[in-house]
Amino acid sequence: MKISTRPNVLATMAIALLILMAAATILSLVIRHRQKNEINGALAILERNNLPLMKVEQTLGTLFNAEIEFREYTISYDKIHLKKYHEHINHLVTNIDTLQQIAITFNGDGSGKAIETLREREKQAVNYLRLKRLTDSLMVVALSFDSVSYTHMGDNFYLRKFKPSPGSLSIDTLDYSMISGKRKKGLLGKIKTFLVGEEEKTTSNTKVVVKSGTPEEEPQSEESDSAFSLKWFATNIIEKTNRHYQIQLKKQLEKRNELRNQELKLVKLNNNLINEIKAILNTFKQLSQETQAQYQIRSSRTIARSSTILQRTLLMIILISFPLAVFTIIMLRRNQIYQQRILESKQQALYQAEEKSRFLSYMSHEFRTPLASVIGFAEQIEQTPLNHDQKNYLSGLMSSSEMLLATVNDILDLSKLDAGKMSFLTNPFRPEEAIQQVMKSFKKMASDKSIGLTYKHEGKVLTLLGDEIRLKQVLNNLVSNAIKYTTKGNVDIVSRIIENRDNAELRVEVTDTGIGIDPEKIGKIFDEYSRVHPENPEKWIIGTGLGLAVTKKLVDQMGGQVTVASRKGKGSVFSIIIPYPVSKIQQIKLTPREKEISLPDCNIRILVADDNYFNVVLLQSIFKRDNVIIDVAENGVDALEKLNSGRYNILLSDMYMPEMDGLELTRQIRKNASEELKNLPVIMLTGNISPEAGEQMGTAGVSDFLIKPFQRRDLIEIVCKHLS
Repeated sequence: MKISTRPNVLATMAIALLILMAAATILSLVIRHRQKNEINGALAILERNNLPLMKVEQTLGTLFNAEIEFREYTISYDKIHLKKYHEHINHLVTNIDTLQQIAITFNGDGSGKAIETLREREKQAVNYLRLKRLTDSLMVVALSFDSVSYTHMGDNFYLRKFKPSPGSLSIDTLDYSMISGKRKKGLLGKIKTFLVGEEEKTTSNTKVVVKSGTPEEEPQSEESDSAFSLKWFATNIIEKTNRHYQIQLKKQLEKRNELRNQELKLVKLNNNLINEIKAILNTFKQLSQETQAQYQIRSSRTIARSSTILQRTLLMIILISFPLAVFTIIMLRRNQIYQQRILESKQQALYQAEEKSRFLSYMSHEFRTPLASVIGFAEQIEQTPLNHDQKNYLSGLMSSSEMLLATVNDILDLSKLDAGKMSFLTNPFRPEEAIQQVMKSFKKMASDKSIGLTYKHEGKVLTLLGDEIRLKQVLNNLVSNAIKYTTKGNVDIVSRIIENRDNAELRVEVTDTGIGIDPEKIGKIFDEYSRVHPENPEKWIIGTGLGLAVTKKLVDQMGGQVTVASRKGKGSVFSIIIPYPVSKIQQIKLTPREKEISLPDCNIRILVADDNYFNVVLLQSIFKRDNVIIDVAENGVDALEKLNSGRYNILLSDMYMPEMDGLELTRQIRKNASEELKNLPVIMLTGNISPEAGEQMGTAGVSDFLIKPFQRRDLIEIVCKHLS
């Protein structure tokens, strides 16, 4: 039955559409993911661009806080403010470093100068604080002297000088002494040494004690000279003291001016720093704002473009997917309909195959039953005295019967091989002995055509495990074809066994000197119903063209291979290689086929259940020479009645009979209450060689079976087997 290929095309189209839809979906997901990443990147850029502005604001705040802490410290000298001032400066430097890194990405280094200025300002501030503290200490010491005062008159200082007052100073004690060595300095001297940096010198100290009041009247002689000297000395001390304080006040004024200059310088530096940092930060802020604006524009464009792409992609997918989906549904529906038709066709084909198998099984039985009678009667005729013509007629009858049997076997085997129901036995056998039996069966055929038939085994002789019957069937087909297509010359058979551990390969070559095969026909030689005809129609060779097809399929299912090499007009070589396991038991007992087998003489009674008259006559003829008592039943019901009423040694039954077939008869026997009847050997004579028939016979309780047609010795062997 030919099945349309249209469902396969529809299924392929449906699968292609599904793949296309899946690809479109994946593409849309990829585009969506990429656009989503672009949008997220744009948003991240917008968020990241806010960082410079925030840093600028933080830096300005830190700058103002540092200025406040610095001014607080210059007023109170509290170290907490100084510590905070340094912290703010460090924080300011850190922020400017961060801004510098950000600014580098825009227009290079823009804050290095500000950091350098900050460091310089901090250094100047420390010097200023140190100078201001020392100056303030000097002022505190200077203000402790009441005798020194000054007033501001513009930028000039006026000092009130000390003057001696006659009659207002009295000398109580005068002690004038000279002390050599280093003079011990007081607080002002230390401050002076610290500020001016002068070295210590050797000085003289004079100690004078002066008391105020009205002096007593003294004599005016030598005593008045001494008083004059003392007055001069006091005047001299006062003048020196005035000069000393004038010098110190000038130095103080210079320090004060220096402090003012430092303050002015620091203020200018501070103002310049603040202005410069503000300018840098404002520039950076402006640059950040411009950059942010650019990124906002760029990000907005990116977001807008991505949104447009997403919308267009979604619209395109909808426009493409909807028709594809509709078309796919239609294709799937059509494919479903065709699949349903295919399933129905398959079921119908399976049903027809089952029917064909049953038909062939039935026809096998129907073919084999009369064929068994023909071969059996021919065998019986062969045992009688015949003249020359009768022997020739009988030989033709036997050959035709064997050809018909081979054709029936090929048809049935091909049917089972196609259905995958061929089973293979696993029994020990010797390949060379099986080949010798095949060769013996074709000796007469080769002799009639005056061609030679030889066999040679090379190498080891091993016992293998496999189906000897199927091997013989393969060799029968090959040797039969070789003899059939050879008019003169030889047909040579060569075998060898190649052992490989537990396995072995059987290699057999069948070589003939026949007509050969055209090279273009060699590829079709194993096709069913393929035949090689001679060019001369008068030499037409009879055959069905199934032998080599069955041979090829049998060898393939046994795991082997068959090949052919041929030259037209020179002959052909058919080679087979079949793997077999090596039997662990190499010695097998062989029953000599030449020895005549006969039944024991012990009044054997056999019941034959068969509705075919010729089969009954053939069985009676076979057992006639052995003095066996034969009773006949036409169906299963009649046979069961005779078994219940009489005693028999064995039952020979046909499988298919009216009213009750052989299988049901066997089941009824196995259910019988009588132990003797229940254990009666039942041998089924059938032409059905299917595996199902074997299973049915085994389930029913059949003791053994014999396939029609059979030879007399095969029947006698199986009967003797169950009688013993």
